Amino acid sequence: MSGPPSYSPEQTPVQPTPGGETPAASKQPTRPRKGSRRRRIVLEYLIIAVAAVGIALLVQAFLVKPYRIPSESMLDTLRPGDRVFVNRFIYHFRDIRRGDIVVFEAPGSGLVLIKRVIGLPGETVTLKDGHVFIDGKQLGESYVRRLGAAAEPTEPFPTGTPWALAQPYTVPAGCYFMMGDNRTDSGDSREFGPVSRGRVIGTAFFVYWPLTRIGIL
Repeated sequence: MSGPPSYSPEQTPVQPTPGGETPAASKQPTRPRKGSRRRRIVLEYLIIAVAAVGIALLVQAFLVKPYRIPSESMLDTLRPGDRVFVNRFIYHFRDIRRGDIVVFEAPGSGLVLIKRVIGLPGETVTLKDGHVFIDGKQLGESYVRRLGAAAEPTEPFPTGTPWALAQPYTVPAGCYFMMGDNRTDSGDSREFGPVSRGRVIGTAFFVYWPLTRIGIL
């Protein structure tokens, strides 16, 4: 006579309870209470909001940051009230170039300004007949604000400093000479001097507001 059948762990049947019901059918599943469900939903939304804020802060700190243009110093390229995106990481991969529109901390004041890169490290900047010359060669500047058919003249600042451009000025190593496109109404390197590489925050590359001004710089 054979003994009781043997089962492996994977084959062990569900044993009946004394009442004749199996454990799987002994009770109906309980539904979560409405209050606990609301709390869970609120917690989920809170986590999403915190994550979104954290990602936005990281993006602004290391990748792209928005800035508002407060003055007329970059007319007609940028107007007061324009809002631009500034690329904060691009200069980790390439050098600063002449013509870049950059955001930086001004020497002496620490104010955050936006201007155009005109002179590169080691270059000599000269003014003659209202035009900018780099190492003796006139710089083509189609971006300078125009008064009628003629571009606004670039004039030296009456500060008596070497970088006022009353005389030729050589940009120090590791520094850049900045100017606004609105040459007759721009406090720039003619006033506060060259800007070191460490003060440059990034380059403006896109106008995102107002909608009528959207475009790549």
